[in-house]
Amino acid sequence: MADVVINVANIPETEMSCVLCTRTGGIVYFFSMATSFTRAALGAEGVGADVDLRIGNGYTAGHAELSLQILRDSPELYKLFAETYH
Repeated sequence: MADVVINVANIPETEMSCVLCTRTGGIVYFFSMATSFTRAALGAEGVGADVDLRIGNGYTAGHAELSLQILRDSPELYKLFAETYH
């Protein structure tokens, strides 16, 4: 059982797999337009899962600068990024 589960699946009906993998008191983050929040909430209630369901909107202030700084600080990540996107 995980403390935190993050769902970024781009297909529907993956909500319950996340709920069922999360420990009591854990957090499930949903970052997908395919998520049915009704299915997630009612499903968690239906199986008696005491988990915190959160909706991510993808925006965090300063995210672009943070991402660039991580690439600057990590030669390994920069190399992977460059090989993947160049």
